[in-house]
Amino acid sequence: MTTGNVRPLGIPVLAALCCVILVISVFIGREAISPAQAWREWRAGAPSEEAPALGILLNQRLPRTLAALLAGAGLALAGCAFQALLRNPLATPYTLGVASAGALGAWSAFLLVDMGIIAGVLLRLPAVQVFAFLFAGADMLLVYLLAARRSRTSPAVLLLAGVTLGMLANSGIMLTRYLARPDRLVMMDRWLMGGVDVLGYKPVFTLAVGVIPCALILLAQAPHFDQIAFSTDLAAGRGVRVNRLQAVTFLVGSLMTAIIVSEVGPIGFVGLIVPHSVRAVTGSRHRLLMPVCVLAGGAFLCCCDIIARRAMPGETPIGIITTLIGGPFFLYLLMRRKFTDWA
Repeated sequence: MTTGNVRPLGIPVLAALCCVILVISVFIGREAISPAQAWREWRAGAPSEEAPALGILLNQRLPRTLAALLAGAGLALAGCAFQALLRNPLATPYTLGVASAGALGAWSAFLLVDMGIIAGVLLRLPAVQVFAFLFAGADMLLVYLLAARRSRTSPAVLLLAGVTLGMLANSGIMLTRYLARPDRLVMMDRWLMGGVDVLGYKPVFTLAVGVIPCALILLAQAPHFDQIAFSTDLAAGRGVRVNRLQAVTFLVGSLMTAIIVSEVGPIGFVGLIVPHSVRAVTGSRHRLLMPVCVLAGGAFLCCCDIIARRAMPGETPIGIITTLIGGPFFLYLLMRRKFTDWA
């Protein structure tokens, strides 16, 4: 594995750019907000109904920006970890079928609520989120059990099992579409496009509780990813517990992805394009690559959210924006990159 050339000036420039994007994200939207007015309202201590600028800023813009930051950071970090685990430059957090299974769970919840079989709220959470998480978690466990039947977890079996279960989940989605009422298809399709248009801090709290601990666990594995990138046998000879690393990476990364999908839907391409873009700045050493992916992933999704708010008169689903950016980048990877890091 080659480490690539680290660009020392590129890292602070990238960090500064990410911070600027986060600040802009708080103030960009359909309603223009004056930072000076919001500051005056905060200093005056006025209640939210008498402080429109501050109310929009704190109750809508800030939670939305934090949700995009957490979701983007988690997806980028999971993508980087899965690319190392599977030794596949095109691996993403959704490669193992977690997104498709979560979408099937969400669509099943839509259908069951319409049929009156379940309530719209379960355990004080929307049924859509509960079912999306449960289905994604079931996919995660099933894929791992299929791949862990041998003495050492096989990345190839992980990949094939995940792709197969993802195809089965997509078939289930088509069935739920066929059974759903026509007027519900719009809502179901909208969820499938993803979105961070949250209100209040409850979704942000859920994302933080799920993403931050999982991210810390994956970041702690960075030195081991540098070893396993050469070969699993060489890593084992250097003291890396390969089986444990594979299990932790798969389970923690999939759990984090399942939580993100249950809250904001399956937002694609973040886990693919961010790690590869960051490698051009940091090189391939995971001790530097993974922390920068966290910052860049959050900023990238915030940037896409800004575009989604302003691209059309009505808000554009963020999944469309990430796909329009990620699709051409994916083709660029196929045609131009030699992927020497995985040679």
